[in-house]
Amino acid sequence: MSKRKWGESFLKTGLPLEYLVSSKFQSFGFRCSPHVEYSRLNRDREEQWFELDLHAVSNKRNKDTELTFLIECKYHDLSRFWFFLPYKTSRLAFDSRILNPGPVDTLKNPKATSLLSLAPQSYGGIVVSEDGAKQDNAVRTAIQQLTNGFVPYALSTMFGENFDLDEGQKYPMATTLVPLIVTNARIFRLRPDIDSLESIRDASEPSDVADEVSWTWCYHELSMALFEANSNAVEEYEKIINQLKKNHPFVAAKTSRLRTRPHWILVVTFSKLAEAVCRVAEEFGKSETLTVPKAIKREEEDFQRYLTKIKRDAGNGK
Repeated sequence: MSKRKWGESFLKTGLPLEYLVSSKFQSFGFRCSPHVEYSRLNRDREEQWFELDLHAVSNKRNKDTELTFLIECKYHDLSRFWFFLPYKTSRLAFDSRILNPGPVDTLKNPKATSLLSLAPQSYGGIVVSEDGAKQDNAVRTAIQQLTNGFVPYALSTMFGENFDLDEGQKYPMATTLVPLIVTNARIFRLRPDIDSLESIRDASEPSDVADEVSWTWCYHELSMALFEANSNAVEEYEKIINQLKKNHPFVAAKTSRLRTRPHWILVVTFSKLAEAVCRVAEEFGKSETLTVPKAIKREEEDFQRYLTKIKRDAGNGK
C-alpha cells in the first residue's frame, strides 16, 4: 500500500480529525473529554449506551456560567463537499437557543442575537461529490448523532455534575452547551438569489450557485420522534433527582425546557475552527450574565407574574 493510500485510509477512520479538533480546543484553553457517553431509552424502552466524539469546556467563565461545546467530527476525502440551503427566521433566533444555558438561564438578555449574527444561517445539509455521484448523507448522520445525544448529555451535566457541590457551596454553576459539527470538507451555502433549477443544473462548480462559508449556524427543526425521545429522557432523569427536587425545587422543574432542544448547530470546516470558536467565546465573554442566585430569583419572579396573569384572566372570564 502506497504512503498516500495509507494516509487516506487512516484519515477515513475519523480518529486523526477527532484528535486534531481536541488539540485545537486545548490550545484555545478548553478542557476536553473524548468519546463521552450517554444513555437513552430505545423504542422498546430499554436503556442503551452511545457516545459522542468530544466535550470541550472553557477554562474561562462569565461570572457563574461556563462555555462548553458538544462535538461530532466528520472526515471526507477531498472530492466531496457539504452543501446547505439559506435560512432566515426570527423564530427561536436568539442567543439562549444557541447557548442552551442550564440548569437556569443566566443570560441577562436571553433574546439577544449577537451570536447568531456571527455567521450565515442555513438548514438542511447534504454531501455532494465533484463527479456528481450520489453520496451517503454524512451531514444528516452527524446532525442525528449530535441531536440524539444532546438532551441526555445536557441532563447529566446541567442537572447532575453541576449539583455535585463542594462543601459550603449553596448553588450550582451554570453551563452552556453549544452543539458543534466539525468537518474537513468545504462548506457551501446556496445563494438566496438562485431561483431556477436550470441555474443549478448548469453549474460547473459549487461557486457558480453558492457561497463558500467558513462556518454556519444550521437550524434544526425538532422531529416528533426526537421530541418523544427527549421527553422520555427528561422523565427518566426526573425519577433520580429526588435530592435536587428537595433542595432546589424550582431549578429541578427546569429539566422540561430541554425537551425541544437543540435548535441551532454550529457547523465548521476544520481549517476555520480557531476563528469560529474564538469568536463565539469572545462574544460569550462580552455577554451580560447573572449569577445563578439572581437568575433563579428572576425566574421565580417571572413564574409568579405568570400565575398572577392566569388568575386575573380567569377572573375576567378569558
